[in-house]
Amino acid sequence: MSPTDDQTADIEQLRRRIVELEALLEQRRHNDEVVERLRTIIENTPDLISTADAEGRIVYANQAARRLLGEPADNALSDRRVPQFHPAWAAELLLNEALPHAAREGYWSGETAVFDMQGREVPVAQVIIAHKNAAGEVTHFSTILRDISESKRVEATLRESEQRLLRFLDALPVGVFVVEPDGRPFYANRSATELLGKGIVPDAATDQLAEVYRAFVAGTDQLYPVDRMPLVRALRGETSSIDDMEIERPDGRVLIEIHGAPIYDAEGRIAYGMVSFTDITLRRRAEQAIRESALQQQVIEAQQAALRELSTPLMPIAEGVVVMPIIGSIDSRRAQQIMETLLEGIAAHSADIAILDITGVRVVDTQVAGALVRAAQAARMLGARVVLSGISAEIAQTLVHIGAEMREMVALRSLQQGIAYALEQRRAL
Repeated sequence: MSPTDDQTADIEQLRRRIVELEALLEQRRHNDEVVERLRTIIENTPDLISTADAEGRIVYANQAARRLLGEPADNALSDRRVPQFHPAWAAELLLNEALPHAAREGYWSGETAVFDMQGREVPVAQVIIAHKNAAGEVTHFSTILRDISESKRVEATLRESEQRLLRFLDALPVGVFVVEPDGRPFYANRSATELLGKGIVPDAATDQLAEVYRAFVAGTDQLYPVDRMPLVRALRGETSSIDDMEIERPDGRVLIEIHGAPIYDAEGRIAYGMVSFTDITLRRRAEQAIRESALQQQVIEAQQAALRELSTPLMPIAEGVVVMPIIGSIDSRRAQQIMETLLEGIAAHSADIAILDITGVRVVDTQVAGALVRAAQAARMLGARVVLSGISAEIAQTLVHIGAEMREMVALRSLQQGIAYALEQRRAL
């Protein structure tokens, strides 16, 4: 090979080497760009990201970590170890559990806490990743921490709200019972436990509720049908009410009224079935007593009406003539009833003459005389004349003594005379 050929070969080899170097440089620039992009992402992420060597010395912390910890640059953290940034309980967790676990398994995740620049404890969700060399030895650890203060605050608020709601439910005088979609009991408030005589039976299925809680059709020994229970119907999406269920307790049976309804989740699916119920035993007894009292009152009123009719009967004895025998004492109520019966009888029978027989009235005083006079005046307004019969010597003296006005009626000694007078008057018409 000539010197010229050797020179050409060297030039070609050099050219290839230059191409290789340019390719390596391009790859290096690309890698640098990737690293820079990653660094930019890490620096601007709101999560806290840091790296520590195998001895726990901080070798890198991103902007979020430095801002939380109050350090302006990475080099300010280089002389500090991981436990210094954590409260004692978290540092102990990291040293005794998290880091050994990460060294064995490659990573660890859980909840810890760090101190902020004011020394306040900040709860964080933390992930630790162990980096190893070819020999399997841990060279350094990387960690990502996310501030969960707000989620913890929300969680605490929700927990307090839930506890407050449970306290409200426990204070209700109404029983509240909730089951899961598969029918298993989920919650029972204090009133429910007292009314049912027992609390939640976790393993009770839907078809066992009547037997487990001793629920019967009121007034029978028949277990309440499962498909009629508002709790079961609620799981079918139905709202319902019943008032014919009895719960058997150690101290006897109680009658309960139940209202049931489904509870839906955000997607519109049935999440729970809920019922509220109250003991209506006393109320039902009171309603029955009221009904019995009303019926008794109706009977009493019917009896009183019958007695009034018997005590003030009015009978037609001839065309245009009616007679009303009056027996017993006369008070203001009975005087009113006498007048009503007399006027109704005169109108019903188109009577011209009405005979009031007071043979059975033992005492005639001012009140009785006044009632008779008013009855006669009212009869006159309907075009009928009143004949007063059955006047004894004692009653005649009383009427004269009290000055009873008798011009509105004819007074006769006996009922027979009164009837004879009335018939004679009718014949004269």
